[in-house]
Amino acid sequence: MKKTNRKSHALYSRWNNIISRCYNKNSKDYKWYGGIGIRVCDRWLDFFLFAEDMYPSYQEGLTLDRKENDKGYSKDNCRWVTMKTQNQNT
Repeated sequence: MKKTNRKSHALYSRWNNIISRCYNKNSKDYKWYGGIGIRVCDRWLDFFLFAEDMYPSYQEGLTLDRKENDKGYSKDNCRWVTMKTQNQNT
């Protein structure tokens, strides 16, 4: 994957949001993620490795979902789903 213009990549805002809600105490969603111990796997702290793992299965209109809500963000625990499916995963 070309390592330039990450901010213009289709997945950058999604990655940035998960990093923010897990590590930025000023994020409005931190209390529901980082505040309860949800973390991002070490590999995904690098945007390009996150994109390498998740871009092949990405489709426009889908959202990143954790299969098991008490576990963090990692390739084994994440998938792309519709908002309907994500809302059912509580």
